[in-house]
Amino acid sequence: MRITTYWKIVILRLVDSLALYLQTSLSNLLCKEMEEVIVKEFVGSGNGSLERLLFESPDVARKRAKLNDSVNLLKESKLVLSNAMNRIENAVRE
Repeated sequence: MRITTYWKIVILRLVDSLALYLQTSLSNLLCKEMEEVIVKEFVGSGNGSLERLLFESPDVARKRAKLNDSVNLLKESKLVLSNAMNRIENAVRE
């Protein structure tokens, strides 16, 4: 009975070890072996890859402007609501 329980634990540990090994192997592959390929792709000779990464597309710029407008509207709404709450609070006190 003890061996059966022990064996279940050993199997679980093997599965965990295998998962950790695969995760580490993939991490090493990406970090060590693929780093050179990724750097070459981004910096690229004459392709302008780096410039493409730094350029913001019109769609992203539109979305950014829309989000900034929403944030500004929320800030204004917060101020209006804060002023209204202060008026209500002052009216209750009087």
